Order: sequence, then C-alpha cells, then structure tokens
Amino acid sequence: MKRILGILFVTLCWFALPLTGDAVPDASATAADEHDDAREALKRGDILPYSRIKRIVESQVDGKVVGQKLRRTNRGWQYDLRVRPENGRVMVLVVDARNGNIVSRR
Repeated sequence: MKRILGILFVTLCWFALPLTGDAVPDASATAADEHDDAREALKRGDILPYSRIKRIVESQVDGKVVGQKLRRTNRGWQYDLRVRPENGRVMVLVVDARNGNIVSRR
C-alpha cells in the first residue's frame, strides 16, 4: 500500500510541476525581455538606431557592416558589429549604442 501511495504521489507531482510555473527561466523569455528593453531605450533616446550607428561606423572605418548584435552590458548598451573592410578580413567592432563611438576592435 505504501508503495502504491508513493508511486501515486510521484506521478501527481510530476504532472503538477508544469502548473506551478517555470523552475528554470526560459531563454526565449529572457531574450524577449531584452528586446523590449532595447525598444524602450530607443524610444527614450538612450540609444541610437542601428541605421544611424551603421552610417557612423562605415564613415569611420573603410568597410561595410555585414552583421550586428545589440546587447546590454555593465557599461550600457553596445552594438557588436561585424565589418568587412576592402581587404576582406572581417573584424568585430564594439560600439557604444548611445553615441556611436567605437569602444574596441577585434
């Protein structure tokens, strides 16, 4: 009898677990939250739009932006831009999203 009750208890807990909420945060929910935060920062004027950042960087570096990623760091919002210069060797530029200044090159 104890064994049957134990199995029943474990089975009920197993099915009830999804009803209690996420035990582990969903990565897509975190990404969606960051996307919403970035959109709000853009509306407030805390960051520049990607199109403006692209123009600024392409005017400073002889090359074309071929990839981008906006991320929040402990220093604020930054764009990671992949730039292909005329020589063809792709480099990654970290750009401050507030003002378009190049923070680092890799």
